[in-house]
Amino acid sequence: MTEPSLGQRFLDSFKIRPQPRATGPEPGIYHYQRLEADWPTRFHLRVDLDGQGLLLANAAQAAVLSESGVLMTQRILEGREDHEIFREVADTFPDVTGDEMQADLAQVRTLIDNLSHPGDNYPISDLDDPYAAMHRRALAAPLRADLVPGQLELTEEIIRKLWDAGIPHVTFLVRPELRAEDLPRLVETAEDIGMITGLRTIASWLAGEILDEAANAGLDHLTLLYVSASGTEHDDLVGAGDHDLVWRYFTRCEELELCAVAQVPLIESNVDELEVTIEQLKNQGATNISFFALACPDNDEIAQEAGALPGSALPQVATVINEASETANVRYLWEVPVRFDNSRSLAEQVMAGPRAAGDVAIRVDQDGTVYPARGPRSSAGNILGDTWEQIWASPCFTRYRERLAAPTRCADCPDLPICAADCPRDPRGWSDDTQGGEG
Repeated sequence: MTEPSLGQRFLDSFKIRPQPRATGPEPGIYHYQRLEADWPTRFHLRVDLDGQGLLLANAAQAAVLSESGVLMTQRILEGREDHEIFREVADTFPDVTGDEMQADLAQVRTLIDNLSHPGDNYPISDLDDPYAAMHRRALAAPLRADLVPGQLELTEEIIRKLWDAGIPHVTFLVRPELRAEDLPRLVETAEDIGMITGLRTIASWLAGEILDEAANAGLDHLTLLYVSASGTEHDDLVGAGDHDLVWRYFTRCEELELCAVAQVPLIESNVDELEVTIEQLKNQGATNISFFALACPDNDEIAQEAGALPGSALPQVATVINEASETANVRYLWEVPVRFDNSRSLAEQVMAGPRAAGDVAIRVDQDGTVYPARGPRSSAGNILGDTWEQIWASPCFTRYRERLAAPTRCADCPDLPICAADCPRDPRGWSDDTQGGEG
C-alpha cells in the first residue's frame, strides 16, 4: 500500500493493461461516509482492472492502494474488526505474512484517519509529486468529468454511465440556456448514487435561489469565473454587476458550507496584477483558486493583440502564481492552457473556460461525446453508445496518454508544477478547439 500526498499525479499511469489479480473486491467504485469529530468525510474507493485502487476523500485527496490495501480499506470502511480483516486477507493473499498484515493494516488505518480531515478543498489538482514517478500503475478511468448538461433525462443517463465507468466526481458546466429547475435535480441525481458534484459557471448565469436549491440537493462545490481584482476589468469582459455578484455568492457558499473556487483566466490585461488578485481572494475568504491561460504561439500577433498570452510567457506567469499563492497561503490548481481562437472574441473564450479541469478530468458534451483535456478536439467516443473500455482504449486517448508519458522537464524551469503534465510553451499540449485543431 502506498500513500501519496495531495497533488498525486496520475498522468503517466493512464494505461490499459489488466493484470492477473487475487480474489479481492470486484472492479468498480464504492461509496462510504465516515464521521470524525462531527466532520463528515465522503470516501470513494475505486477498484481498478488490475485489482489495485484509489481511495479519495471528498474528492480532494487521493491515495494509491495495492490489492491487499484495497481489501483492507474496504473492510475498515465497512466497520469490520481487525481479526476479521486478518482472516480474509490471509485467505486472499496467502503469501502475506502476519507481521506484514499487521503493519499494513496499521498503515491503512492511519491513512484513513489522515484523509478524514481534508477540509473543503474538493477539486483535485494536477501538481507534480516526485512520489508519483515511483508508482506507475493502471487507472481504469479519470477521476472527474466536466459535463455540459442538456436535455434532463439524457443528462441523467450520462451521469449514471459515468458512475458505472468508475468516475466519482462530476462538475456541471452551467450555461444560460440550461433550465434553472433542472439543475437541482441533476445534482440530486448525482448525489443519490454517491458522486461528488460541482458547478462551474458565470455568477450572472446562476440565480441565487437555484444555488440554494442545489446546495440543499447535495452540491459540494461552486466554481465561478473571476477575471480581476478590478471590478471594472471583470465586468467589461463578463457583464455589468458580475464582479459584485461573485462575492455575494462566495459569501453565500460560506453560509451554505459549500467549497468556493475562483477560476482566474490568464490574459494579457490581468497578469501584471496577479499578486493583487490572489491577495484579494484570500482576504475575502476564497482560498481555492484555479488558473487557465488563453495562450497562442509566439508568432500569432493577431491573438496577442486580442489579449492572448504567448506561450513563451507562461513559465514566468506560473512562477509569479506559485510565489504569490505561497505567500498568501492559498491552494491553487492548474488547468490546461486553452489555445486562443482568432475567430472568437476574448470575452467569449474567457467565459467558456477550459475544456476540462485538468489531466485527471474529461469533458463530456450534452450528447455524451467524450474528449480528453488536452490536444485537438477529437472525440474519444460517446458514453451513451460506447462501452467505457472502448472509449478509454480509443486512438484519441491513446495519443493523449503517449504525449503525457513523454518527458516534459527542461533546464529552463525544472521545478514548475505546471510543467508536470506538458510543457506550457508547447501548443501541442494545450486544448485546441480552433478549426485547425479539430480532429
